[in-house]
Amino acid sequence: MAINGNMYDWESITAMLPHGVAAGITEITYEDEQPVTAHYGKGSLPRGYGRGNYAASGQMVLDRDEFERLKVYLVASGGGSIYDHRPFPVIVSYATKDMPPMVDVLKSCKIGKITGGGGSQGEDKVTAITCEFTILEAILWNTAPAKLDSVIPGL
Repeated sequence: MAINGNMYDWESITAMLPHGVAAGITEITYEDEQPVTAHYGKGSLPRGYGRGNYAASGQMVLDRDEFERLKVYLVASGGGSIYDHRPFPVIVSYATKDMPPMVDVLKSCKIGKITGGGGSQGEDKVTAITCEFTILEAILWNTAPAKLDSVIPGL
């Protein structure tokens, strides 16, 4: 990494949706978690811990034309409507000449909420669509899985 070099910025991000590279994406965020709860016994310090369920989610803001391209894929991939689509991957890559390339893979995304559309007088950009999605598999954070599959083979 170069000192005083170009760090990752919006220009260094490429988001790949099922229909191809998303040129009309203006924001993407994603997160995952696995809550940890301290277990107590005698005394005031934890004796151990328990783990809750892993959960991952995200959202992306698309220009209306980009949403229309995604919508065509969603309708065609499932039962003929937007919310009946098959889960799909989203690949987010980060690359600059001064930083090592990184790729996060959001497997099995399922859109659960769509907001936006419309606009108001004086706006220079209208009809942005926000898609909130649940990620049904562990996020692959630049080759490191957030969680390994805990299903026991053969059972």
